[in-house]
Amino acid sequence: MNPYSRFGLVSNTVSAATILSVLALIGPQFASAIQASTEAGSIAMWGSLAGAVTVMVVFWLAMTEAIFPSLFRLNSVRRMILGKYYFEGTWLQSEKGEDHKRLSVIDIQPDGKGFIFSGYSLNENLEVESNTLIEFSKLEWPFMTYKHRNSLSDGADGKREGVGEIQFEMNKAAARRYNGFVQYVRQENRVRIEGAKLTSNSEVKNLRTLQGRQKVFSKYWDLFFNASVRPSAPVAKPAPAPEVVIEPVKAEAVLEKMQETVAKVERRSAEARPAAKEGVVPRRRASDWARQDSLKGQPLEAAPKTAKGGQK
Repeated sequence: MNPYSRFGLVSNTVSAATILSVLALIGPQFASAIQASTEAGSIAMWGSLAGAVTVMVVFWLAMTEAIFPSLFRLNSVRRMILGKYYFEGTWLQSEKGEDHKRLSVIDIQPDGKGFIFSGYSLNENLEVESNTLIEFSKLEWPFMTYKHRNSLSDGADGKREGVGEIQFEMNKAAARRYNGFVQYVRQENRVRIEGAKLTSNSEVKNLRTLQGRQKVFSKYWDLFFNASVRPSAPVAKPAPAPEVVIEPVKAEAVLEKMQETVAKVERRSAEARPAAKEGVVPRRRASDWARQDSLKGQPLEAAPKTAKGGQK
């Protein structure tokens, strides 16, 4: 069963009911007009009938081709008609294959009595890899088969055209998930897909900006693949500290250095003169001058003895 056949059924039923209601209201006046035209002649009668049929056909076409398609663009009307088969909106689709992981944004938008299926795919580095446009689809609830085309591929990689099949979950409420596969025409391997519908308006709006898209993709990439969008760089280990090697010092070398230090200190102390205190000038007595004059010209060894005898 194709739930979108309900749109044609609703359109035709409401249009027919509207025309019958109008005829019921103006039926007596219309019958009087036909009777009057019959008395005037057959040409007038057939003209009145042709005019009435033309008005009803025009009214029917206006209702089914103009008025109702405009009403069918409203999400509230579409939800009411489709009921639990309403699956239009924005979906995130994961694709899992051999060395193949990517996330796709799928937009299923209303298109009169049908829908438009399109989207784009990004890898873990948030780089756009492909665009998806549905060329043909067949919906037999809960299955939908379709043929898609990638406008970013030149065909050399064999990924320009492909087919897919998805199965919507069957609940009392509207569908929120689906799963299935996609396969490219020139490749034998199938890629498993799984879709989840975005029910938060803030997430749908975030997909319109680069920063918001990264936030949404990070969340759902972790849910679908149990991994982060961009693998974190390995943490660099700190370089080991250089080993400090302390060589044992020999006792003999230590003693030699100590002796050299003591000799230098003694030599400096011998050469140094006693510093006088600031502001004090030493005074000398007269006996000190006389003693110094008597010692002049005598040998160093005899000087003490003469000085000693002089004291006696």
